[in-house]
Amino acid sequence: MSNTPEVVLCIPGPWDSSSALAEEIIASGTGYTLDGTVLRDTETGFTCELVLQRADPELATDFAKAGPHWAATEAMADIDTHRTVAYLMGPGGSRAAADAMMRAGAAVIDAAGLGVKVDSTGIAHAPAYWIDMCEQLEQLSAHRALVVYVAGADVYSCGMHNFGLPEAITSADDKTQAADMLRFFTRYLLEHAPALADGHTFSVSEGKQVYRVEQVPAIDYGPGSLFNNPYGVWRLSPVVAEKKGNWWVRNRQ
Repeated sequence: MSNTPEVVLCIPGPWDSSSALAEEIIASGTGYTLDGTVLRDTETGFTCELVLQRADPELATDFAKAGPHWAATEAMADIDTHRTVAYLMGPGGSRAAADAMMRAGAAVIDAAGLGVKVDSTGIAHAPAYWIDMCEQLEQLSAHRALVVYVAGADVYSCGMHNFGLPEAITSADDKTQAADMLRFFTRYLLEHAPALADGHTFSVSEGKQVYRVEQVPAIDYGPGSLFNNPYGVWRLSPVVAEKKGNWWVRNRQ
C-alpha cells in the first residue's frame, strides 16, 4: 500500500564517517554490509536505508526523555559521547518487516552503536537491551521494543503501525491498569490477528473486566509525523461482564 508507515531507528555512535561505520559492521561479523546508504543482510537479502549525520547536541536529552527507565545509567551517559548519528529507515506494516528492522538495528549496535531511539514510536532502548530483544523475536519481543503506552485524558498505544495494525485507546481512572490492559490487547492483536469488528468484546482473562471494541479514527499527530497510524485505532469501552461464550473475544449480534 502506498501509505505503508516507515520504521525509523536513531542510533548514535563513535564513527567518524560512513566508511568507518561500514568497516565496523564488517568486523562485527553479523553478516551485514553497508554500501553507501544501503544496509544489507547478506543472508536474507533484506535492505534498508542508513543515513549518517553529524552529532546532535540535543540527542542525549532526547534519549533521556524517550528512555526514562534507563536515564540514570552509564549507557545513557555514553550517548553524550557520540560523534555521528545513524538513521535507519525502512518500511514497516508487518511483523516480518518490524523484525527485520530490529535485526538491522542490532547490526549497528554490534558495530559500536550506543543505543536505539525508535523515532516512529518515541521510545529509546539501551544497547544491551536491544540485543536481548532481538534474540527473542520469536517471542514477540518487537512488541516491547516498538510500542509505547501514553497516559493523558485517555490511555493509548503508539507504535502498532510498525506492524501494520491499529492502535488501542481507552478511558480509565487507573492509568497503570489501563496501560497494562492495552498492552495485553495490542499483543493479542499481533499474536493472533483476530478478525475484530465493532461490538466484539475482549477481556484479559475470565472474570476480568470486559470491554466492547469500536474502531475510531486514529490520533492525528500532524502532517508527516512518524507516529501517525493509517490503520486506525480500537477504542475499548468497559461493559458489564458476561459469563456466556469465550472470555477472550466474542461476537456481538
